[in-house]
Amino acid sequence: MVDQCFACKLTRELTSEHIIPQAIGGRLKARLYCKDCNDIFGHELDDVLSINFGKLGTLLNIKRERGEPQPFDVTETSTQTRLVFTGKSLSRKTPTVIFKSKDGDNLDFADVTARTQKELETIKASLKQRYEMPDIVHQKTFQERNSRPVDANFKITIDDTLTRRAISKIAYSFLCSRIPKDQMLSSALEVVRNYIKGGEGSDLASSNFIHTKFMTDYRRPLHKIHVALNRGRTTVIGFVMLFGIYRYSILLSDTFVSHFDWPGLDYTFDPLRIQIVPWNDEFRAPVLTKDNVLRPKQSEKLVLSELDKGHKMLENYIEKYEFVRNEF
Repeated sequence: MVDQCFACKLTRELTSEHIIPQAIGGRLKARLYCKDCNDIFGHELDDVLSINFGKLGTLLNIKRERGEPQPFDVTETSTQTRLVFTGKSLSRKTPTVIFKSKDGDNLDFADVTARTQKELETIKASLKQRYEMPDIVHQKTFQERNSRPVDANFKITIDDTLTRRAISKIAYSFLCSRIPKDQMLSSALEVVRNYIKGGEGSDLASSNFIHTKFMTDYRRPLHKIHVALNRGRTTVIGFVMLFGIYRYSILLSDTFVSHFDWPGLDYTFDPLRIQIVPWNDEFRAPVLTKDNVLRPKQSEKLVLSELDKGHKMLENYIEKYEFVRNEF
């Protein structure tokens, strides 16, 4: 479909866009951006959400449209060994090769931990090419087994500059799919467009746990996008929630003039059941100021409490899941 791109505003062939990345269970699509803009957004912004929040998608065994959950790396706590978690099993990320050669020519000792027999043979062949080996080689092999639970850790970044831009893109894209194009391409939304495209200006989003409690019920790992218009203040405010835990507010515009009012534009999605959750169309989000949106006065205690509630909710969906208190 040839139309005007909602990012660069040039008339081009538009490509299908996942408004919420599919790596975290997003299924809502729209043709909003040209291929050039979509490629930039994908590599720069969508990947940030996929890499971080995709880990929860894998733990929840959320399958992508193109296949299985996205594997991710973890680190075994005791040995610092890098492992790959597929959602069902753990395996070493790379083989381990330890060897000794006193003179640099002759191989005295080698200890190889390979992931497959083929990989083991490849490593052995490489060592034989590099070093002289004695005719009599004492070789022992064994299969690595680990019956105990693996104590491993991984990191999720929930709030930084790129994450805020990526979250803003979700809210902006959703709004593009809901209101007339001429209003979306108006100057009132140029600031947020430039912010999403190139990070221009100050941040227009924040991690917000104090003004967004209407977004979650603490029972289901839902994704949610909500956009509210305050005609009196000419503000358009977006709210985004991922997995029923991580909540954000976005200032989409503070100069938006509309001749009609919105009770609220909402999209609530269950990524586990792959279904839209009904919502009260007459619900109105709390009226917020710009400071409420961009600089919420939330204490560390409140944020940790909200995160704790959300992660405890996940215990009902992820076997052997345990919430570890994060640094804020």
